[in-house]
Amino acid sequence: MMLTMSVTSQAKPDGDKKDKKEKFEKRGDMHKKFSPEKYYKHMEEYISKSADLTDNEKAKFFPLFKEMLEAQRKIVEQDREVMRSFKEAKTEAEFEKIIDKTTSLQVENKKIEQTYYKKFAKVLTWEKICKVRMAQTRFNMRALRSFSPRDARRGGRNFNHRGFRPDFKDKKNQKNENAEQKQS
Repeated sequence: MMLTMSVTSQAKPDGDKKDKKEKFEKRGDMHKKFSPEKYYKHMEEYISKSADLTDNEKAKFFPLFKEMLEAQRKIVEQDREVMRSFKEAKTEAEFEKIIDKTTSLQVENKKIEQTYYKKFAKVLTWEKICKVRMAQTRFNMRALRSFSPRDARRGGRNFNHRGFRPDFKDKKNQKNENAEQKQS
């Protein structure tokens, strides 16, 4: 019995090394750096599909949307910088100043959002604006899940992975697709 175990354990190493190397090469895309351009492109595709935007609406809406995201990104960077000062803070007054600054930045972020929603209303209906907002939230939640290490161990994908697709099957979209197929 001992003899058979040693023979089988000696026969595997070459095959295991090749298998591991192939698996690593297949997963190579997952280990690339995050690409904001790809993320935005996938978000745009997902939002367009979820909100049923026409080509004309897309052409007018997405430059404004990108403008809003850029303005919000600047606020978030300021917020991060303020939160980094947390490590150097020693007194209650310094901590209070940090909290005041971060909350005022969050309010400013929401004011930017509110301003841009009014601009969006010039090119989209309020219904579509609501659909855009819901689609953006869903997209971001799913994107975060796809980046989690737990999901990666289970074969999760990130935006650089060749298998990632932004066209998640929502229940609503799936029902619409099924209805369209039945009518055809």
